[in-house]
Amino acid sequence: MSFATTLAELVAKRNVQLSYIAILKPYDVSGATELTLYYSDSGFVTEPGDTPANQYFDPRLVEPITFSRTMFSSGRVGGFSRPGYGNLILSNGDGELDDFAGYAWDSRSVEVRVGEFGAGISNFFTIFKGESKTIEFDDETVEVVLRDNQEDFAIEFPPNVYTDVALSANVLGAPIPLCFGEVRNIEPVLIDSTNRVYQVNDGEINAVSAVYEGGVALTLTTDYTVDLANGKITLVAAPTGIITADIQGYVDSGSTYLTSAADIAREIVTTYGGLADPGDLDTASLTAMNTANNSTIGIYVKDSTTILEVLDQIANTVGAFYGFNRDGEFQMARVELATGTADAEFDLTNIIEVQRQSSATPNHRVRVGYDKNYRVMSESDFGASVTTAQRDYLVREMLFESDNTASIRTIYPNSEELVVPALFSASSAASTEATRLLALYGSQRDFYTIRVKTQPYTLKLNDVVQIAFDRYNLTSGKKFRVITITEDAASNEVELELWG
Repeated sequence: MSFATTLAELVAKRNVQLSYIAILKPYDVSGATELTLYYSDSGFVTEPGDTPANQYFDPRLVEPITFSRTMFSSGRVGGFSRPGYGNLILSNGDGELDDFAGYAWDSRSVEVRVGEFGAGISNFFTIFKGESKTIEFDDETVEVVLRDNQEDFAIEFPPNVYTDVALSANVLGAPIPLCFGEVRNIEPVLIDSTNRVYQVNDGEINAVSAVYEGGVALTLTTDYTVDLANGKITLVAAPTGIITADIQGYVDSGSTYLTSAADIAREIVTTYGGLADPGDLDTASLTAMNTANNSTIGIYVKDSTTILEVLDQIANTVGAFYGFNRDGEFQMARVELATGTADAEFDLTNIIEVQRQSSATPNHRVRVGYDKNYRVMSESDFGASVTTAQRDYLVREMLFESDNTASIRTIYPNSEELVVPALFSASSAASTEATRLLALYGSQRDFYTIRVKTQPYTLKLNDVVQIAFDRYNLTSGKKFRVITITEDAASNEVELELWG
């Protein structure tokens, strides 16, 4: 018998009996070791030459996987991302899995694979690679609650804090700041008041473009010196006003100054988020993101936050989403209208239900920020010789570029403007993105939720699908982007939220 050699080939097969296996790796608290547990839906044993060899997969998998992935946390395209979630269910009527109660399940590895009944393990393909969150019991089953690896990014950031007792007492226990890309008017951390030492980054930076006292530019060497290797600035004399600086920030271990959204995100998730580079990354998506938009951005993280919140700001700047694919690889991609060849097509032969959701009112204007001012000032903060241009800038939180289509309000009187507090350093980058977003959101875009009797495990977020249906002006077919996928292996159904 010939078995499918790729996931796409398996999905394309008709009338095939699917089989599922799951590999769980909880931590045995009493034994102080990580376990590897093997389960299947129908009983399964690997061959002597397989990896793992001669491994029995206990047939307890009664609901292989229900899982949902979505680009964003709200109903419309744009905004901030949300980790995926789901579950798998194991039978436990005999109580053999009661020991699970003594295991630690938070952030433990879970992998689910699918293949044809009777195939060897090399012909089983990963449809989920993520982690467990917790487990829930009843008399008959154990439910393993699943999350994708994005959950691991809900950790404190910046991760390092000041502990050297020789430093100023007021900084002990405070985060050591991180500065990525090009930023303006940040307020550095005073770490040594006796010697007037300030820090802008936990490590090497590319340049100190300017230092200001009360908004007045100081002179290098005469008024201050820099330590680029450690991200520090030292004043020659005690200041009488607020000290701020313009910085070209973070330099990675390869001595590269990082400036684009994709490159900065990559550095954060690998150096601070625990991912391996390139093994845990969808590098093709990051390369494509740089091709789509490699404009210089900048973000200064001085106060404690999370990696998720920082990634949200970075992705929102360039109109992108991020998350993990089925293989557990971090990906990032820009949101675009659906064009080109569809990754899947659905029609009356496999559509169970179509629901047209409410559409967002088109935006008549888009404003995109740039040159974020990290230390907004008032008149009482300024030095006597501050320039008019600098004064005008310092009282604003950021500058904006905009694009608009006035006629939209004729059709949609309640149309609002879309404001994106982006992190671009150049006005031209903000202007380009404002025009792009107006093209996306200045026209009516439709949302549909469809339920189909199939398991398109090859589909992923941001894929293009074509829908042909005998209602809602879809008779001739229309292309959409996939913005949410909810898969249910037990019912052999998938629900897609589409936008376009």
